Amino acid sequence: MTVSNIAHAWRSLLYVPGNNERFLSKAQSRGADALILDLEDSVPDDRKSEARKMVSDAIEPLAKGPSALVVRINGGVRAAVADLEKVVRPGLSAVMISKCETPEKPAVIGEILSDLEAERGLPLGKIALIALVETPGGLADASRIAHSDSRLAAMLLGSEDFATACRMDPSQDTLKLAKQSIIYAARSAGLAPLGLLDTVANFSEADLVGLVERSKQFGFSGSTCVHPRVVNALNDGFQPSVEEIREAQRIVAAMAEANKKGRGAASLDGRMIDAPLLKRAQDTLAQVSNAS
Repeated sequence: MTVSNIAHAWRSLLYVPGNNERFLSKAQSRGADALILDLEDSVPDDRKSEARKMVSDAIEPLAKGPSALVVRINGGVRAAVADLEKVVRPGLSAVMISKCETPEKPAVIGEILSDLEAERGLPLGKIALIALVETPGGLADASRIAHSDSRLAAMLLGSEDFATACRMDPSQDTLKLAKQSIIYAARSAGLAPLGLLDTVANFSEADLVGLVERSKQFGFSGSTCVHPRVVNALNDGFQPSVEEIREAQRIVAAMAEANKKGRGAASLDGRMIDAPLLKRAQDTLAQVSNAS
């Protein structure tokens, strides 16, 4: 899987505090598609150095598990460089860029990654980037950020920080436009849009299934989460259902038959099937293939 599409297969990305040895040791048993080893918000300022070492030491043993490894680095340049110096090592799949507010930032982080990969004998360009947009300025520049570096594989909105910066209460209504803007920016650059149509603080487990389904309908491909109990709902909700897979197969077959007859469209159950519906069906089947 190439660096550009690695994140499209991630339905669930579980945050793991980088300074909690117990959580790190259990992380690969949680069932998430990816683990975000966090060096930013979940780590107090006076524990950053300790967390860097703990995450660095944990990457090699954790890389033997099924979940891909992502590290969320700190937003400040000096702290980000210190983070990268420690965590760029075999087994790391991606780096999440906190406070990603300009297109220059992924380019700078990408250049540092290239230097470290070359220095440490790692495959060049294989560590992906995830852009975490957290302010109105970053959202305004989301499209340019999404197109800024070839390592970028995904983009998401930091809902709580964004709402705080906007001085608004985070909710489905207040965040909807910002969330959709992230989807549009990410999809325009071929990135995976990650997230839910609400902040994780605003729903109960009973509401989660419906929220994931609606988020998928809007175009999100997966989401981060802060608690292991959410992982299964994300995995189930963002995975195509049996019915969706069967319908996609029928659409592909109908279009193949129409093409044999020299037609660019087909009729299926009284519906007109054309190129956009075929593309969506092919994307559904590709998602199943990537997950297997």
